Amino acid sequence: MIRRPVRSEVKPVLGVLAHVHYALGILLLLTLALLAWQHYGMERIVEFNVANAEYLAGADEENGGASTARIDKQGTTGVMHCHLAQKYQWPYCRFRLWLGTLTEGMDLTAFDRMSLDVSYDGPAPHTIRVSLVDFEPGISNPADWMTNKVNEVETFAVPASGKVDIPLNLFYTASWWKKRVTRPLLQTGMRLDNVVSFDMLTGTESPLGDRTITLRAVRFHGKWISTTHLLLILVASWILAAIGWPALLALALRRQLNTSKAELALLGEVNKALQLEAKELVGQAYTDPLTGVLNRQGLRAELVRTSSLLADPMCVVFMDIDHFKRVNDTHGHAVGDEVLRQFAQVVGANVRASDKLVRWGGEEFLLVCTGTGVAQAAALADKLRQALHEQAWPAGLRVTASFGVAGHRPDEEFGDVIQRADAALYGAKQAGRDRVQTDGVAAPAAANVRALHG
Repeated sequence: MIRRPVRSEVKPVLGVLAHVHYALGILLLLTLALLAWQHYGMERIVEFNVANAEYLAGADEENGGASTARIDKQGTTGVMHCHLAQKYQWPYCRFRLWLGTLTEGMDLTAFDRMSLDVSYDGPAPHTIRVSLVDFEPGISNPADWMTNKVNEVETFAVPASGKVDIPLNLFYTASWWKKRVTRPLLQTGMRLDNVVSFDMLTGTESPLGDRTITLRAVRFHGKWISTTHLLLILVASWILAAIGWPALLALALRRQLNTSKAELALLGEVNKALQLEAKELVGQAYTDPLTGVLNRQGLRAELVRTSSLLADPMCVVFMDIDHFKRVNDTHGHAVGDEVLRQFAQVVGANVRASDKLVRWGGEEFLLVCTGTGVAQAAALADKLRQALHEQAWPAGLRVTASFGVAGHRPDEEFGDVIQRADAALYGAKQAGRDRVQTDGVAAPAAANVRALHG
């Protein structure tokens, strides 16, 4: 077996293309997976309640009205007791959760909706309104709370379930804030990048009297990566791939073109060595390493290569060494292997070159005889049986074998012939071993066989 070193810089372009194809396939699968995950999952939820955020009750009394409000904390739940009285023009009670400090709040631009877990007890209608208060540098004044931009959703009814979903794109800048804080038009739009508080207020036309509004949680829902950012990442990845793979291919081509004549000659030598090695490996794959005869794969190859093997007349002789297990158990596997080798040599020396001897497995062998009828094959089998008697075996053993013979029938599959020969072999072993039996008929005694076939 000849082996020569191959310089690492000789890298096939096809190898680079294969790696590029794998990389592009992985990138495609990753793109689809991330898009699906972004759409159906990747959920980010931030929750606020009276247990993890500061809270404050308020009412129109801070504007000279007579309404009052207080909040009782019950674990993570806040219960606002509100009494609305008609003194201020628009009576209200307010439940405020702080999302930060007076000037540093939470960026909600990565979120797309908010949900409330709230319940309302009191005179109908059970309506509320909510606001997200944003501190904007250059507009908001920490000393004047009313300069913070108020983004609100107008009055809506609280459902019996208490579950409220509000898309953040429904919020808009409160009209009263625009009137109070005079700013250029382009600065009056909704902003949620620095929200310092969440405010829940009674509806604008809520009836006077007492009511209880319970707030269990305020949740903001979004994605860990926004659709825009994810698309930018994916587009950038595909652009890099589109630029990178031609560059890799060009480098591989340049490396191959720069190989010297000596390297090409070396590759030629290596190619010849590989061809020889491939032929050697093919031969090994088709032969039994212990006995040197064909194995099952070798028989299949011969059947494919030589169609005359199946031409009639043709017979199969199935052979099995009698009591072979005793040989291994008594004398060891080394002696058993030598018996198998000698058995193959004895059979090979007594058959034609056109006959195919196959080690079928263990101590079983198969002989395919072309141009041979059943009577001729039975005579041959008996000749082989007697040759085994005359052979000197290792460890002074007496080695015999049983034989099953079957002839090929018109339009019959080759496997069916083998099965019938196997059945005949089984009959020979059942009849006492060291004998020949044809398919369905016990073979005549050795003397009679010789008389029939000369």
